[in-house]
Amino acid sequence: MIESLDRATRILDLFSSDIPEWTVSEVSRALGLPKTTAWEHLKSMVELGLLRKSGAANYRLGWRSFQLGLRARATSEIARPARAELQLLAERFGETAQLVSRYGTEVVYLEKVVIQSGVRSSLTRVGERLPSTCTAGGKALLAHLASPQLDELFPGPGLPQMTEKSLDTVEKLARDLELVRRRGYAVDHEETLEGMCCVAAVIRNRQGDATWALTLSFLEYKFDQHAAEYAQALIEASERLSHPPLPELEERSVRKTGN
Repeated sequence: MIESLDRATRILDLFSSDIPEWTVSEVSRALGLPKTTAWEHLKSMVELGLLRKSGAANYRLGWRSFQLGLRARATSEIARPARAELQLLAERFGETAQLVSRYGTEVVYLEKVVIQSGVRSSLTRVGERLPSTCTAGGKALLAHLASPQLDELFPGPGLPQMTEKSLDTVEKLARDLELVRRRGYAVDHEETLEGMCCVAAVIRNRQGDATWALTLSFLEYKFDQHAAEYAQALIEASERLSHPPLPELEERSVRKTGN
């Protein structure tokens, strides 16, 4: 990987709705870079429009970052059809519906529909990232990775926790993912936020890969009565959004099985 591009990406990853401004010293400490190196990168990123100066010493995301985010959302092959399904799910159940994808060990919230009766949480705003092992969407996507990929992502033994109910070891994660594979959907039972639950099902791209997940978030007291119903609706919606495998992939699969 090109070192300067890697550093620029790491700098961009520092910015969040909770910490929207960074100084040269803060970037230097967070990324373990010399101050002069951090300053040079920040200066170049301002010139490119990826960052902007805010006052004498602070930096914020710039116009080009905003523009690229909007373009990514507008040109995504899944965004428009997913928004329609999210709206239907939210209105049908009166809950909050979301579309997520995985970035390394985290999930990124791509789309969200909240109606008046739905759960509102700033944790799952569009563009936010959370530990995948704490979320239903993250676990739904992780369940479709091969063991070597999971071992690389989570060398263990511990995992990040957001609540006391979050999975805290790789062993517990492995058992949970096996359960996801068997039943076809994932569950977050107060693992991201106390008092809130979530279920999720994956959407496949044209290569048959589990690339995105649909989720429904709801208050914990509804879990026993509604979780299975919500999950089934998500599975059906995800199947409508999933692409059939390309013909050449189907042919390759047939040759492998010898049928």
